[in-house]
Amino acid sequence: MKLANHIRKGGSDEWYTLPSSVEIILPYLKKRGFLKVWCPFDTVNSEFVKILKREGYEVVHGHIQTGEDFFKYEEVPEGCEVIVSNPPFSLRDDIFERVYKLNIPFALIMNGNGLFDSKRRFEVFKNNNFELLVPQGRMKFSDGVQAKTPPNYQSFYVCNGVLDKQIEFCYMSK
Repeated sequence: MKLANHIRKGGSDEWYTLPSSVEIILPYLKKRGFLKVWCPFDTVNSEFVKILKREGYEVVHGHIQTGEDFFKYEEVPEGCEVIVSNPPFSLRDDIFERVYKLNIPFALIMNGNGLFDSKRRFEVFKNNNFELLVPQGRMKFSDGVQAKTPPNYQSFYVCNGVLDKQIEFCYMSK
């Protein structure tokens, strides 16, 4: 079943990011000089956690399945300078409101379809800085066992305080 159809039919939107999608954000994180990254939607086995640690970043991670609820944090974990993750697309209104309220740079993978359709998101983006890192082609995701056919929509990073321009384009390895 295609990812978009699965989510639309009420399935889980717990889909895992492949290394190629993590690697495209690395040059921007390095350029900004971030040292400590918060991955609030990730387990220890997340490609974000593994790759960021491999690249020398200090990483704080958490996941609802292990008792760390992003929405219950009163403040950003100590020393964290940026949020980087692939959060559940179904919660994007709440997530964007929350990251802006926390006042921390972020780079979050999001489904591009309808990104600005919601009245809530429209107002959030209208009233705050945002940046887009748009890869050529479509990101693939994994169900934890194998990579799935790319969804019928494009995903990209929605950022704040990470990119040099409001819209950046990049290539992604296969």
